[in-house]
Order: sequence, then structure tokens, then C-alpha cells
Amino acid sequence: MAQAPSAWRTLLFIPQFAFARAAELSADCFIIDLQDAVPLAAKASARDGLVKALQGQVFSGRPVVVRINEPMSPELHQADLEACIGLPGLTALMPTLTTGPEDLDTLHARVSALEAARGLPLGSTRFLPLMETPAAVLDAQRIAQAGGGRNLGLMLGHGDLFRFTGALPHAELTLSHPRSALVMAARAAGIEPFDTPYTKIGDRIGLEKHAHEGRIHGFTGQCCLHPSQLDVVNRLMTPTASELAWARRVTEAQAHGALATLTRKVPGIATTEDSERGPASAATEGMAIVDGQLIGPPHLKAAHRLLGLAPLRATAGSGDVVVGRHVSHALDRPTRADDRLPNPYEMTATAGMRDLWVQSFYSHDRIVTSAPFAARLGLTTPETMPLPFMMGLYLAVCMSATHGAIYHLGFRNARQLAPLRVGDTYRQDIQVRAVRNTGDGKRAVVTTHRQLVRVSDGVPVFTVDKRELYHRQPESFPVSSAARQQEQAEHEKAQIFRAELLRRASDLPPSADKSGAGQSFTEGELLLHSFARPMGITANLALSTQFMVTHPIHLDHHRYDLGHAHGIVVSGGLVVAMTLAAAARDLHEVVWQELLAADNLRPVAPTQTVGALSYVLSRAPVEGMDRLEELVVRTLGVLDLTPSAELADVPLPRALFTLESERPSAYDERCREHGLQALEGRIVCVATRRILRLRA
Repeated sequence: MAQAPSAWRTLLFIPQFAFARAAELSADCFIIDLQDAVPLAAKASARDGLVKALQGQVFSGRPVVVRINEPMSPELHQADLEACIGLPGLTALMPTLTTGPEDLDTLHARVSALEAARGLPLGSTRFLPLMETPAAVLDAQRIAQAGGGRNLGLMLGHGDLFRFTGALPHAELTLSHPRSALVMAARAAGIEPFDTPYTKIGDRIGLEKHAHEGRIHGFTGQCCLHPSQLDVVNRLMTPTASELAWARRVTEAQAHGALATLTRKVPGIATTEDSERGPASAATEGMAIVDGQLIGPPHLKAAHRLLGLAPLRATAGSGDVVVGRHVSHALDRPTRADDRLPNPYEMTATAGMRDLWVQSFYSHDRIVTSAPFAARLGLTTPETMPLPFMMGLYLAVCMSATHGAIYHLGFRNARQLAPLRVGDTYRQDIQVRAVRNTGDGKRAVVTTHRQLVRVSDGVPVFTVDKRELYHRQPESFPVSSAARQQEQAEHEKAQIFRAELLRRASDLPPSADKSGAGQSFTEGELLLHSFARPMGITANLALSTQFMVTHPIHLDHHRYDLGHAHGIVVSGGLVVAMTLAAAARDLHEVVWQELLAADNLRPVAPTQTVGALSYVLSRAPVEGMDRLEELVVRTLGVLDLTPSAELADVPLPRALFTLESERPSAYDERCREHGLQALEGRIVCVATRRILRLRA
């Protein structure tokens, strides 16, 4: 028995020479074209081939739709109808170049006459109109309801539509309105919408994007032009495992009485109160929270529809099968204060890794750009280069054995304890510092302490606390006294490293640069930086791979570009590095720094630009060193904004830069209070550093 149109994910145009292969193909429905694909001289033989194929059942009982010639060619049109009406195995006719409901009403009358003459039930021949004219798109609602109730769906066709409108080929943006109009019209009429084909046969990436956009618009399935497109479209038009899991949770919540019982009922689901009266008395209306989302009757209906579309799963009785196991690396076991998390990885910091880093993150400081200068500070030898501070931080938090975090929240107390050098091999020591379950009982803020340890001698060279959002943990606990003692010891080591840098910096000759760069700043001063850039897709993938960043949201473009609210996002550590890099030119010449705090407020896509503005919270001279000053600077990373150009001469509230909050809404509220629409919703990172810098 042929599948119902609601189960048609792929509708394949199949030429006559491929009829013999039909049984091997995974199309849900076949379309046979008697119009555009057949030259005038071959029309009769094409009809004969269609009749023989259907009579010979070459399509294995799957639905068959025939695209007929338009009424403007009356002889061809009538010959197609004569050949098709009553043909065994024919599911529907596809009228072409439809312009209004009257076209389908006329066709309905002609088909009805043939059905009556041949003793067929009235309405047994269905229609699948091809919507390929501007008039059809604009009149989609009436067309969907026309044709005497024969329509089983509507199919969008963009070839002639682009020709009539003058749109450029493959102009995806021009399809947005036709897609929406067709889906709305079809759903309102209770029939199925089917999307236009993707014409670049060998472009699988483009096909995935096209099919996913169709799914987002609400199409049931998509037309395909070549068998190579079937697997992609079938997959993207099939509910995903996560969608089905959501649907099951929603229906289970309703079945167990989690939804308030109202009046309307649906068979098959029973609430606790109705269980004794049987499943037919279950409520479909009510409200509940499932996975943090407010669920009501529309969601329940959507869940049932998804479950109805789910493909049959293999069972042990259907042959020799195996079900795969996902290897989890998530933080899924109870933790206690100061627990050590296993991390078997080691990483040698190569020159190539350093090159990739400095190509991605701008720096003006000679401790990064000049080997002789860095050597005079004791950071490396004259022949090699030191690792930048933020690269050391990233080494301390990447190559992690866990990637179950929901979101990266930020860092605290990032300190360098010893020189970081190219060629050294490092490992991580990870300890759980604190766990705080959120007030709603669904999430937990987990703080882990990361030590970057040099493998050759076991010396810790960098430490940082990383804050992440996880699912709820069994219990909350604060930082232990032992952890506070360890933090104090690490702070003292960082101060020893700082003192040695100061001693060496005192012997440095004055810089030859007497320009504005390296000038002194004052407390309360705001700097609008001119440097802004995106991470870029290639750099994001390269850095994520090189530094063993394992969360798929940073890497898996198929999964997240095609099904996530934000798509691929740049990891939190790289966003902090982007923010500080945007401020690097104006704040040079930095010879030492520590990151007191960094909060990641919003996700950043690889293609989005990050700029920055910095506020000097405090300034103090360094005793005995007139050329050095110590600044505490708070830098705000802003999305798709160049502060020096777009915020010039704009009064900004100091409260925006002294705010002690980790919540994006707190910063947005400050922006709204002062009418700063240019900044509202754009602050993605807030980083506070203590830096020592040389002045000119």
C-alpha cells in the first residue's frame, strides 16, 4: 500500500531510461514528467512508456505522480489525461503553470468526465499542483482549496517562477516568501506542502542547506532531480533523534498527568485522573514545563505528528542488527570538593601552533612579536619565541576530557607562574572547585581549577578557574579551605614571576617609539578601540582542532549550522582572546598581565565581528620604575560594532564599566536606561585585567 502524502520526504523526477532502477531507489514518491522533459516528437512514446511501467508495477507500489502538459497545448493536455485517468498505480496528476483556482476547477471538470465515462469513483484521481508562477504564489490559498477537493498537496517550482519574476538563478532569498506562502496555504487547506528542487546536482553542502531551510519553513518533503540527492533530503526531512526524544517527553508528560486536564480529548493518551476511564478520555489541552519550555496543546499535537513520521526502527527479529553506543565524556558522575577529573592528554606547543595563534589574535607587544625583547625579559631564548599569555590560558582549559557543558560562563584568576615556551610539552591538572545548583533546580554552575603543568619537570606554569554551566548536579558545595590555601600559594608564585619580570624590565633601554602608542592613561578614561575582526570559519576550525576543543558546537557544521539557534559558535576562551586582541594596539606595551575575571555573556558565530572598548578602573605607578605603570582595565567585547567609529562622541555611563554582574540582561538594562540602542544586546564579553605596561 502506498504511503500517505504526509510521509513523502522525497519526490524524485525519474526519466524513462531509469524506470528499471526504480525499485533500488529510496524515493518516497516518483514523478514522471510528460511536459518539459519530453521533446514534442517523443510525447506519444513517453505516454506509452508510462502506461507500460505502471501496468508492469516497476515502482514497487510507491506513489507515482505524472506531470502533464499544460492546457495551453490542448491536444497534448487531453492526450495525457486520456492516458492517465484510471491507470493502475497512478496516485496524482501534476498540473503545470497554474495561475489561479479556475485552472484546477477546469481540470477537475475534465477529469470528472473521464472518471464517469470509465466507471471510476469520482475524485479517485488526485492533484499535486506545481506552483511556479507569480500569480499562483499570490493566490496560493484559493488554489489549495480548488479542484473539487482533489488536491493532496502543493509543490513549489522555482524555475519558471524565477523566469517570470526576473530573479537570478539560485537566488535563495527570493524563495523565502513563496515558500512561506505555499506552506501556509497548504496547511490551512489540510494538505501537504512540498519544496522546490535544488538544481546543483553535485553540491551536497548547498543541498543540505536548501533542504534544511525547507524543513524550517514547514515543508513535508522536497522534490529531487537526481538519485544522489535522495539520502540527503530523506535524512533532513526525517525527524532527528533529539526531536523524537523531545516528542516522547512531551507525550509522556501528558500521559502521566503533567498537563492540566481541560476539555478536548485525543485517543491514545491518558492522564492520571482519566486512567480508569480509558485512553480515549485523555486531555490534549493544558500547560506544563518540559525541558524548560512551556508546553501546551499545539506542542502536544506537534509531538504526535513527529512521532507519526518517525521511521520504523530495526528490531532483533528483523535480522542480525546491532545498536551503537555513544561514548560519553560528559561530567556525569557525582563530584565533591577538590575531586580531580581525569585528563589523559598531553600537548607539545609547536611553532606552528604559536603561528596559528598570532595570526588569529592581533598583538602589538614585543613580548609576543620580538624574540630578542622576550629573551631580555627571561621569557625565552633569542632563537625561540614565548607563548602569548592568552595562548597559555587556552592550553590550560582546552584538551579537556569533558565536554558535557551547556555553556562556557567565563574565567577567574588566570595567572602565569613561569615562562611559556615553544617546544615544551604540557598537561592539565583539573580539580573541581565548587558547584552551585541554580535556583530553578535544572542547572549547575561548576567551577574547575586548571593547572597547566610542564611535563618535563612537573612545574605548574599557568593556573585559571573555569566556570561552566552544566545540568543539575547531585549537590552544591563551596570552595574548600584547602583550595583557598592552594590559590594563595599560586598567587605568591605568580608574584615571584612578576617581580622577576619587573627586575629585568628595569634594565630595558627606552623605546624609540615616541608616537601616541605607549602613552600614559588616567583612571576613569575610556578607550574606543578601532580594531575589530571576525574569527572566521577556517580559523575557528583550525584552532578548535589544534587545541583539542571537543564540544561539537564549535566544530560540527552539519549538526549545528543546520539545526541550532545560533549555529556554530566560537569557544568562550577564543572570544576572550578576540576581545583582548581588539584592545592590544592601544594598550601596548604590556610586559605582564593577569586576567582577574572574564565573563562570556553571549555566543559569537565565527563570521561575526568582535570589537572592543576599555575602561581604566585604576592606575598606579610602579615604585622605582618611572617608565612602568600598573593598570586595572575592563574591556568589553562588542558584537558587529567598531567602537572608534560608531561610538565616537557618544556619552556612555560609567556604570556600564563598573557593573559587577555576570548576566547579559544587567548590561542590556544599563544600555536601555541611557538610550544606547547601539550597544544593547551586543556586549558579548567582559574581561578585567591587571597589566604592567611600559610607557614611551
